[in-house]
Amino acid sequence: MKLRDDRTEITILANIADGKHVFEGMVVNVSREGLKMIDIPQKFDFYSEKYTAVITEKDNNFKLHLKPRWAKTKKTHKDVGFKIISPPLEWIKFINELEGREIAASPVYY
Repeated sequence: MKLRDDRTEITILANIADGKHVFEGMVVNVSREGLKMIDIPQKFDFYSEKYTAVITEKDNNFKLHLKPRWAKTKKTHKDVGFKIISPPLEWIKFINELEGREIAASPVYY
């Protein structure tokens, strides 16, 4: 049994809001249902109730609602693993493209 999706290595700047502040961090790996951000400032509140990230890759803007799963505190920053709450279809398509997969077309009903 697989515990999590395969991760795809990537390097993308992103903004994340913890409900009080907006911080910049680096997304270093992604999957359909999760991502890892590094270099988030220490002020980031791991125990907030609402997290939103905006990730921009080329012409794509992804607004993701997140839930932190783990954090590793370093001297000047935090690395945090997030679960994506209800990943949008555009995000799943983006991940499939990164992995070299194609998403199945929606069925056509007559």
